[in-house]
Amino acid sequence: MEHRTNLLIAVLFSSIVLCCTSSCSSSSGRSVSSEAAESILEEATRSVNAHNYDAAMEKALQALALSQDDPLLKVRSLHAIVGIDIMASRDDDAWEKALEAESIARKHKFKKELSGILISKAKLCSYAEISPQTGRNDEGLCYAREALSLAQQTGEKELQAEACYIIGSLYINKNRWSDPIDPETYRTAGQWLDRGQALADSCDSPRLRKNGILFRSRWFQQGDRNEEAIDCFERELASLKETDNLTASALDDRLVRLYTRTGRYQDALDIHDDYVFRMQKYIQQKQDETLQEMQTRFEVQEKERALERYRYRTILLIMALIVAAAIAALTWEHARRMRIRSAALQRLSDSKEQIIEFLSKDLRNPAGNIAGEIAKLSSEVSSLSPDQIRERCEEIVSGTDSINANVADYVEDVLLRRSRQIADIGLSQREIQIIRLSAEGLTAAQIAEKVFLSVNTVNTHRQRIYRKMDVRNVSEMLRKASELGIL
Repeated sequence: MEHRTNLLIAVLFSSIVLCCTSSCSSSSGRSVSSEAAESILEEATRSVNAHNYDAAMEKALQALALSQDDPLLKVRSLHAIVGIDIMASRDDDAWEKALEAESIARKHKFKKELSGILISKAKLCSYAEISPQTGRNDEGLCYAREALSLAQQTGEKELQAEACYIIGSLYINKNRWSDPIDPETYRTAGQWLDRGQALADSCDSPRLRKNGILFRSRWFQQGDRNEEAIDCFERELASLKETDNLTASALDDRLVRLYTRTGRYQDALDIHDDYVFRMQKYIQQKQDETLQEMQTRFEVQEKERALERYRYRTILLIMALIVAAAIAALTWEHARRMRIRSAALQRLSDSKEQIIEFLSKDLRNPAGNIAGEIAKLSSEVSSLSPDQIRERCEEIVSGTDSINANVADYVEDVLLRRSRQIADIGLSQREIQIIRLSAEGLTAAQIAEKVFLSVNTVNTHRQRIYRKMDVRNVSEMLRKASELGIL
């Protein structure tokens, strides 16, 4: 059971940590679901370290569901499930998932991931040997050697160490049912274990060193080399870092068995006390690491929240500045228009005053009756084009000194506006003639006689004029015609 626990941790570690570099190149374009799957896989690893395998399996399945569109994460999720199934002795389920993960890894050429999967398959082959007839050691050696080759291509020393250890373990299995053991096979197993230990030492990985102790213990036991095993493990124990309680506890456990096997019972009791003490320290160490990790995650989340609040306030400030700038621009534009309108009204007022002034002069000096010329032009405006109106205004201005350009512009604007209004109503020249004759007080019969039309025709014209001018009788017609400058 302990061996399988170590395997599960190794599988999850290799499926998450050792795959990071291959996932970094595509991390910038990854979806939210892929990021969530990776985070859940990390939680699964923490659950395994806490020996909570049910929670680890639940999280691994969640990661698998979220990683359907990401082949790399799907392989890693499947690999994690393989490790948990092995831990639960569900070797058939583990094998099925390993085959699925292997197929995807080979298709997409994920060499690192494929190496880890093949190591898991090799371990499953190693566990299958419960009798001489069920051995799959040669099959496992094929997987492990391919895994080693792939790990060498990618430069992953931890995977190389894992592959070397499992190759050594498979050679140990080959001698499991031999009595006596085959010396060549035994020596080969030791060589692979030495190679794996050298790689593990270069990685400075307590996890790999602990696994190496388990494999080395089996090898010593198979060769009935208890004293050598004691010397080896005592040297290993003396060389460990003080904080490496996990490896130290594994060595203590093996030494307890070896001391008991060789009759050194007091040493076994003493080292057992050390084992208990180191396990307690290891548990405390893991708890402290968990608390520190939680504190770090909390601090990171607080910083992210503070950053989000800062971004929110910045956005609000920018929006407020934009609104203020828009209001200022609208205020400035409104003020500009008001100044233009005020200037125009002032010019209009000045023009009206000048008109009153020169009309007053016309009353005192009838010989230069400019008002009469303007009135004449006003009466003809319905039959003149805008260009003709402008020309006549210029002629009036050029013939007198008492009217300036502003007055001329004002008169021109008034006459042009009246011309447009008359055109909009759609009065014909005949209808304008009838309106003006009506203003002289002529009856329909008198108008008919003067313009050589029948009375009915004159009345028909009047009815059309009423409709066009939206009036009901002659008096309303004459009032509106006066407003339009027809009269």
